[in-house]
Amino acid sequence: MSHGEQNSGGRTRSSILADAFEAVIAAIYLDAGMEEARSFILRFVLPMLKTQKPKAFKDYKTALQEIIQQNPEEHLEYVLTGESGPDHDKHFTVEVHLNSNVIGKGGGRSKKEAEQQAAREALELMGY
Repeated sequence: MSHGEQNSGGRTRSSILADAFEAVIAAIYLDAGMEEARSFILRFVLPMLKTQKPKAFKDYKTALQEIIQQNPEEHLEYVLTGESGPDHDKHFTVEVHLNSNVIGKGGGRSKKEAEQQAAREALELMGY
């Protein structure tokens, strides 16, 4: 891990930890097979399920798209309106437009996260 990534909290960033965990699982699978990989995964997952309530993930973009598609003449578009910060610690801002009207704004460490936040705001505006 680079110094910049370490200094910006990379050791605790969930996306990096998930990628590393996935790589370890793949290595176990390739080296020892499915049962060993399964056993390794369950050592982490089962205790976590007993102590933590799983977080519900809501795909706001899909939910918004499904609502908008009920009216075929409507056009939904995500527009990148800002990008700031160094390469290792970017922040993106996005607007979601319904036809030409801004119905939500969002920000995040990735364009995808910013789009999800913009869609969430749009759904709240619409009463969902």
